[in-house]
Amino acid sequence: ELVLCSSTGIIGRQLPIEKIETGVAAIEMSRDKGNDFSEAIMTTDTRPKRIALEFQIEGRTVRLGGVTKGAGMIYPNMATMLCYLTTDAAIAHEWMKAEVKAAVDDSFNMISMDGDMSTNDTCILFANGLAGNTPINAEHPEAETFRQALRHVTQYLAREMVRDGEGATKLMIVQVRGARNKADAVKAARAITLSPLWQCALAGEDPNWGRIAAALGASGCELKQATYDIFIGDVQVMKQGLAAQYDQEAARQAMVGNEVTVAIDLHIGEGKATAWGCDLTHGYIDENTLYTR
Repeated sequence: ELVLCSSTGIIGRQLPIEKIETGVAAIEMSRDKGNDFSEAIMTTDTRPKRIALEFQIEGRTVRLGGVTKGAGMIYPNMATMLCYLTTDAAIAHEWMKAEVKAAVDDSFNMISMDGDMSTNDTCILFANGLAGNTPINAEHPEAETFRQALRHVTQYLAREMVRDGEGATKLMIVQVRGARNKADAVKAARAITLSPLWQCALAGEDPNWGRIAAALGASGCELKQATYDIFIGDVQVMKQGLAAQYDQEAARQAMVGNEVTVAIDLHIGEGKATAWGCDLTHGYIDENTLYTR
């Protein structure tokens, strides 16, 4: 048997491998302990993140599940997070590697909690083939079914991570469309989730859209001042590069609740992307001023 070891925590402290070896030798396999695993890997998380799906491939029931952890030092390129995905589908190895990378790029690599990356991360998919289907590859007629299931699982887990960010009270959803290409859309969406000023405005339910515009301008994406629009929820706060006429209280109300959407249309091309972030509160400071004590 092969045992995969992963570790997060205080940087520089080595994994106590002797304890791990003892635990591996003593552990008993069980179908009833999946929830225990998702709880055991938590660090500063306040709750476990897990999901499981069943769907049909070739008339056979296929299962796909995942657990993840991570609530701080989270920024694209994953950072200090662990994600374990399991499926009983039979999958061609090279196709599986490519699809996992693509799913990660549109999920875990599109989240930011605090803009910091740690020294380690893991996302791995285990597939045992027990569903008995023909191995899925690019030519398989139901490849898209598995692809969409994988995207659903990874994006759900990514959202749950930032929703449970250290000190976070709100999930930020940033939707960018009309960019020159996808790369520009990604730059724009990431820049907004990374802005501490906008994160603080979000925490205070202050619709200060200038913070969004500033982050967008600094993102490096192609931008035409006289064409782009910004929405907070359904309220348009910027129209064609200028302040829109809008109800300030309606904009504030759009920021009330535990999910807030920012939508941007650059009116340049067809590129689009979605990123997820969270607000920045005093709770984040409290968590990180006492981390090693």
